[in-house]
Amino acid sequence: MKKTMKRLLAVILVIVSVCTAVSPVFSAATVNDLPIVYVAGKNTFIYNTSGKKIYPTGDLSAAIDAKKGDLVKAWAKSLLTNDWTPLSDAIYDLVVEQYKEFTPNDNGNVTNGTAIKPVKDPVVKKSNFRLEDYVFTYDSRLDPYENTAKLNEYINAVLAATGKKKVQLIGRCLGSTLVSTYLTVYGCSKVDTAIYYAPSSQGVIPLSAFFTGDIQFDKDAIYKYVDNNMIDESSDFVKMILRLLRALYAFDWGVNSVESAYRDIARTLYPRIVLTVYGKCPGFWTMVRDEYYDEAKKVVFQGKKQYSNLIAKIDKYHYNVFNRLETTLKRCQQQGMKLAFITKYNTPMAPLFGNCTKQADNLVELETASFGATCADIGKTLSSSYILKQQLAGKGKYISPDLVIDASTCKFPDQTWFIKDLPHEGVPNNVNELIMEIFRSKEQYKITTNSKYPQFLQYESDSVILSEVTLDKDTSFLHKIANAFNSIFVLIKLLFNIM
Repeated sequence: MKKTMKRLLAVILVIVSVCTAVSPVFSAATVNDLPIVYVAGKNTFIYNTSGKKIYPTGDLSAAIDAKKGDLVKAWAKSLLTNDWTPLSDAIYDLVVEQYKEFTPNDNGNVTNGTAIKPVKDPVVKKSNFRLEDYVFTYDSRLDPYENTAKLNEYINAVLAATGKKKVQLIGRCLGSTLVSTYLTVYGCSKVDTAIYYAPSSQGVIPLSAFFTGDIQFDKDAIYKYVDNNMIDESSDFVKMILRLLRALYAFDWGVNSVESAYRDIARTLYPRIVLTVYGKCPGFWTMVRDEYYDEAKKVVFQGKKQYSNLIAKIDKYHYNVFNRLETTLKRCQQQGMKLAFITKYNTPMAPLFGNCTKQADNLVELETASFGATCADIGKTLSSSYILKQQLAGKGKYISPDLVIDASTCKFPDQTWFIKDLPHEGVPNNVNELIMEIFRSKEQYKITTNSKYPQFLQYESDSVILSEVTLDKDTSFLHKIANAFNSIFVLIKLLFNIM
């Protein structure tokens, strides 16, 4: 009996020892541990040959103060003569001075040797890869094809330094356009997973409107934007003054005055300003939406042949990458590459554009960033009849708990996450944790993979946590009432197939 017990204990000890030894190996084998190439957004410093930072440009307020006398004289002359050329020329001279080293030539090529700091050689590393290990920065002015050739060289260098056959690839904001170009030109044979994070790869309304001159002064939108986005310690006082001005019609008068001045000078100033700032930068044209694209070229280039080479560059990206991106991504997916999209919402865009009421992350409109989500305007919810229709069609799981988003209309609905109340520039650690979890998965990571990361998340800035989106109590009550009145009516229409 004693011998039997000893043998049994020995067997148990052996099993425990083996399991303990094998356990870490087994755990590592189930985790995707590949190098991550992080393609950053556009906020990269650009320097001249003497090492001075030329982008972002210097303090514009200081430049205006220095030229205040000239600007006032030009404004007075234009006001007296009703000829706005003097003021337009004075403003143009000020902007040219600020951007003189930054602006590329007429072919879209960088001049004067200006550049970003070189990307560091990849560190030699074999495992436990992190997001910050291999960050690819680039000159955002350049043709995306030119930047992507450098990205390809960098990916090859990372593979050589790590001994791996594939990388994980993430593109944030403008970086998503380089990821798109890379997948179009070089394919996905070296990419295990690609994540689009707050992507601008399908265009950005503010930049598109800037290129076309489609600036709109909506007094109600401007008032609501200022009223809703004042959150510092002086906000209550400022809001009180704002409401007083609105009550006295002084606010409307002020906006009308600014709009009138803008319209007067835009005719002679606008095309020149756009060319000086971003119009000669092929990289920024990647963010012009398709419906704005042809008009933008007319406004910026004015039909002048001197820009034909530049136009050829931006056309190559727009028609070969931008307009074919869905096809490219689905082809890569069929070839085994995994995909994920992380978008943000409930932060309004500046109220100077026609779509300023659309759901956005204060820069990129949600519909385009998510590749097709259906969503209500900021401050509103999807109609109860729409929600019921989607629920009856078996798509209710894609409706956000706050009743703002229907993710079922996305091109990749099971691989798209939405984060509420996180502005475009925000990159908190808990979102990075989600990104790392997606990258570590050997299988295609989905919205149902981990209950910790459902499709709809809310960023709580006070506690700096991500939690599941919930329905506001008032909204919930109103929708219950609305559903009670509409359900039977909608059901009847659906049954008779007349909806």
